Amino acid sequence: MNNSRNPRGSRGRSNAPDRGGIRKRGAARVDRDGDLDMDGGAGRSRGGKRARGDSGRSTPAGGQAPGRERALSAIQKAITSNVNSQANIRQPRERGGGLEQVMVRGWKQSKAASNPDGGVDSLIAFLERKAAPTDPKAAANTRVKITKSRVEGDALIVSIRPELMDRMLAINGFTFAGAPLTIEAYGKSADKMMADGVSTSSAADTKAKMTAFLSKRYYQQTKLLDLSNLGSDPDLLAMGMFNSTSTESKFFPALMKVWEMSFDSPEKRREAVESVSLANNQLPNITVVTTLSQTFPDLKNLDLSNNNFKDAQALIGWRWKFRQLEFLDLTGTPFSADPSFKDTMLKWYPKLRILNNTEVRTAEELAAQKKTPIPVQAPYFQDDSKIAENFVKAFFVGYDNNRNDLINSVYDNYSTFSLNVNTAAPRAVQSDPTAGWDQYIKKSRNLLKISHLPARMSRAYVGAEKIREVWNTLPKTRHPDIMQHPEDWLIECHPIPGLPDPTEQVETGVGGLLIMVHGKFEEDNGPKVETRSFDRTFVLGPGGGVGGLRVISDMLCLRAYGGNEAWGPEGQWANPQAAVPLPPAPEGYGMPAPGKPDVQVQQEQMILQMSLKTRMTLQYSEMALSGNQWNMDAALKNFEELKMQGKLPPEAFLPV
Repeated sequence: MNNSRNPRGSRGRSNAPDRGGIRKRGAARVDRDGDLDMDGGAGRSRGGKRARGDSGRSTPAGGQAPGRERALSAIQKAITSNVNSQANIRQPRERGGGLEQVMVRGWKQSKAASNPDGGVDSLIAFLERKAAPTDPKAAANTRVKITKSRVEGDALIVSIRPELMDRMLAINGFTFAGAPLTIEAYGKSADKMMADGVSTSSAADTKAKMTAFLSKRYYQQTKLLDLSNLGSDPDLLAMGMFNSTSTESKFFPALMKVWEMSFDSPEKRREAVESVSLANNQLPNITVVTTLSQTFPDLKNLDLSNNNFKDAQALIGWRWKFRQLEFLDLTGTPFSADPSFKDTMLKWYPKLRILNNTEVRTAEELAAQKKTPIPVQAPYFQDDSKIAENFVKAFFVGYDNNRNDLINSVYDNYSTFSLNVNTAAPRAVQSDPTAGWDQYIKKSRNLLKISHLPARMSRAYVGAEKIREVWNTLPKTRHPDIMQHPEDWLIECHPIPGLPDPTEQVETGVGGLLIMVHGKFEEDNGPKVETRSFDRTFVLGPGGGVGGLRVISDMLCLRAYGGNEAWGPEGQWANPQAAVPLPPAPEGYGMPAPGKPDVQVQQEQMILQMSLKTRMTLQYSEMALSGNQWNMDAALKNFEELKMQGKLPPEAFLPV
């Protein structure tokens, strides 16, 4: 395999020390052809992201200090550079006498998040229980008690005794109330670092050293970033990067921050690297390097060989990440001997072709994955005499304004009506999450949930009077005008032969129409107006109603408002800005996936919508929404205020 496809680069050199150390590479490689401008980002605060929850308040991102000083201070505070003793990246940890802090993420997507306290008490109890020793004798002497904690954005910061740090970090990847947790040593946010008054000149020196280190490790021609053997790199050892737990945990995020600052746009940064090597770093898990997936989400080749990953839990933070990954090397790790190793990696990385230097998927198999199992056809509407068209136009106007007359005109003693509420359907980002279903549930005929035969039969309403009775209990509605807002509707019509003849004169049956309507309506519910989506299926046949018609069957399915993207132009949002392309996002962003909580899917959809409306990056859109409790209207209003005041930095926006 040539160098462009093998992210391990030149690992095969000899005559070098074998303790995870870097082989000396000679003169520094700087600014290859100008593609990587390591000093170009010094005047910006790229990567100087605040703790989540700050955005959308009175002070915008980067609003309290110039971008250069803020970013440099963040880096300097994250790295201690005045220690000279050498250490390996996974050396024994040095504990101080005070408390240490860990950051816990992922709990807000758990079922416990709906508790009055947001699930904090349950999470703390879970952490104390899981971090306790399994040996009863040891447990008696080493009781785990978390007495100090605080919430920062989507993270819970807990303080623990130093000797508990390893056990707390070992909980990383555990599932809490249905959601996987990410646990890592806590590093201060950029805003807090600025408040500490760090020397800008010292920060600039640290940034310059890390920039030089990255220049030596980056190979522009093959798009390879070689981060192998970090523990024995002479430059990093001279900076004292691995002398304590604190500096070790902060080093890699700071390194990624320096890398991000080197580019003018996220697109250039992501295109610059296709391959990364983290080989020979003695890593027991990815806790200290987990931010790699955020910096390089489109990575194609990843070398993790000769580390100490024992099982899938050691890599759980990268599950469903790296959606473009084609090459993965985990040779020399204990996990490679696990019987489930191959199947797990194939499940996590759908485009993976080479695993441990062995082909596990062919190009043909990858191509087959892209094929849709069932072809999706365009909408079909066959209505030679405009019977269906006239029916649909009249039906929804009548349903909104005079249901009694509508029933009298086209329903008879043999017509059937049923109602189903789909409470599990995904909602659109702008829908109200509090809209209830109390007025519908008692009449809902969801056969997946109702197994008792009498209950099933009682919720199938037969005859005009029974239908009138149930319709009069349903809330008033207002559907969009079909002629003025056709984009809000999807209507199909298919002819169906062989319907029973109500006059019993035609033994072979009579012809009819199957009409399927998908759309939305507004529901007048007292002072509040709810928007809901619906799917309604009619079977029409000849009868004694208006126009010689009768409704044989009417099935109504209600669900939370889900928008009309399903039948809008492909790749666009169905709204007045539909001509504007969607903001760039990782593949699968905003879409359901195995193990991905519904709350995360909804939040990602909101972030995309926010980015589309404001043209802000996904990062700033997320901060704006989380800072306004995920209220879209409040976040948009706050955005307009900050924009008018000129408090949003240039990097908050997508490139034109």
